[in-house]
Amino acid sequence: MAMQNYAYPRCQRIAFIGAWSASCAVLLAIYFGSGRLSRFDPPLAAYAAATVFAAAGLAYRYLMWVQRPPTWRYFKASWKLFFRPKRFAKNLMHLLRLMFDNIVLQKFIGRRSHSRWMAHMCMAWGCLLAFAITFPLSWGWVQFGIDGKNYVVEFMGHRQFVFPPDSIIGFLMFNGLNISAVFILVGVAIAMHRRIHDHGAQAVQSIASDLIPLFLLFAVSTTGLMLTASYRLMGGESFSFLSLLHAVTVIVLLLWMPFGKLFHVIQRPAQIGVQFYKEDGALGEQALCLRSGEPYQSHMHHDDLVTVLSEVGFDFGEHQNLSPAEKRKLIALNQAALLGDIPFVG
Repeated sequence: MAMQNYAYPRCQRIAFIGAWSASCAVLLAIYFGSGRLSRFDPPLAAYAAATVFAAAGLAYRYLMWVQRPPTWRYFKASWKLFFRPKRFAKNLMHLLRLMFDNIVLQKFIGRRSHSRWMAHMCMAWGCLLAFAITFPLSWGWVQFGIDGKNYVVEFMGHRQFVFPPDSIIGFLMFNGLNISAVFILVGVAIAMHRRIHDHGAQAVQSIASDLIPLFLLFAVSTTGLMLTASYRLMGGESFSFLSLLHAVTVIVLLLWMPFGKLFHVIQRPAQIGVQFYKEDGALGEQALCLRSGEPYQSHMHHDDLVTVLSEVGFDFGEHQNLSPAEKRKLIALNQAALLGDIPFVG
């Protein structure tokens, strides 16, 4: 798929169909998961509607992203390498390890900075915990009933377990969103401290990509904690206004996800396949530089890069068969030629 064809109706039609399918899937999950809306909580309808639109937006952008020539080549090659019959079992175990390292522990961020790692871990797991609680509740999948002095948890109309309100389970159940909010606020505080005091971060940050996501996470977390403060410490003072304000911040966050930096949460699992690609390329045949004769990248990567460049309308000829070091030497030699009236070196 060439870059000049990327914006053609075919790519957009595929993305639109995917977005429509994702939104319909969420609607069906809400409808049937809530017992044909018999267990659906109308005050949470705005949250549920936001998840429908967010699913459509995420699916649309993901499909447009994955259809880009470089992404699509990585995507296909990674799955092809993964499903090789002789190495499938080994690849499956390796995939689980990569997911644990890159998604659960996020080690790739820890190698850059411990503070960035802490910020990402707090925000990532705070958001995942909040989504794990909010989505089933807003979709009508989870309800809380009463059995004497105890609470009953029901999932899709089926009784799961009973817990006393003053137990540890009760504390976690009633304060799960508060705990997630605290995690997120800690992560936001660390990230904002870095963006205020780190000149390197300031040089590359932007309002849309870096600051607005942090502001939205901060707004959702603080308004959620304010709800708890209202009904526990203030006798319900301004609870209606705060609940509306919190709903607005959550909805804006969900609708912003497909179009802002938070979209990388959806991209990250697909990018794990690049690791398979690199590791397999390192074990295979290597491309040799025409000038130095030294290996500089895998032959598979070289050939795929040449193909992608051709698809997007570029052909650098034999220059594509030079290592980065030799390309830099040629740049220096040609710059010297401009200054010293020496013929260009090709």
